Amino acid sequence: DVSTVKSVEAEKSVEGVDAATIGETLEAVDIPRQSLLDVVMSRARDLQLLEKIQRVVIAGKFKKSGDNGEGTREAVDETVRQVQSQDEDEGEITGIFFGLPGCFLCILEGPQRLVIGTLRALQEPGNKAQGQLSSLHLFSSIQDAPGRSFPCYASRILQFPKIEAQVPDKETVVTLIPDISINLQRFGMELGKVSGAEREHLLDAVKVKHGEHLPRVED
Repeated sequence: DVSTVKSVEAEKSVEGVDAATIGETLEAVDIPRQSLLDVVMSRARDLQLLEKIQRVVIAGKFKKSGDNGEGTREAVDETVRQVQSQDEDEGEITGIFFGLPGCFLCILEGPQRLVIGTLRALQEPGNKAQGQLSSLHLFSSIQDAPGRSFPCYASRILQFPKIEAQVPDKETVVTLIPDISINLQRFGMELGKVSGAEREHLLDAVKVKHGEHLPRVED
């Protein structure tokens, strides 16, 4: 029967499509498979749970050699507050400011827009810090840090015995800057383990209890 033969041939044709054509199509498409980590990260981005952190270490020299840094501290604190308050996404800057004899050292971390915004604001002619500093330097910058080291932003003025200034050579500076950054981050992680009055006490006692985490005056 002619119709029977055609029906059998049609079935064979369909079977051929199922077995070969579909397989070839899948190979041609080569759909990439997402790992579980990719799926989790993608979902976190959709929910805005991920935040890329930039971390910078800056330092500045005071115009007056006997300056304890209180004026600069107030200027930096105010700048951080202003930049945060103007951020539509309500981002946060964390880090630490240390006023040292003749200079200050500061680590800032947060969304890039806030960190860069703070650095730009500090360099504006009308910023109060400009009247306090003779120079401002960017020691290091990490644009995509794996996370924050500090639970908040804080500032303290530290008094050390005055000693004769020493200028480190270039090789010493290369190793000095990473060490300073690492030590400051370690201190930030310690702050993150406590809160409230205990955190304030740790900040107030930083020179006594954690002097090894701070650069020396001659540095």
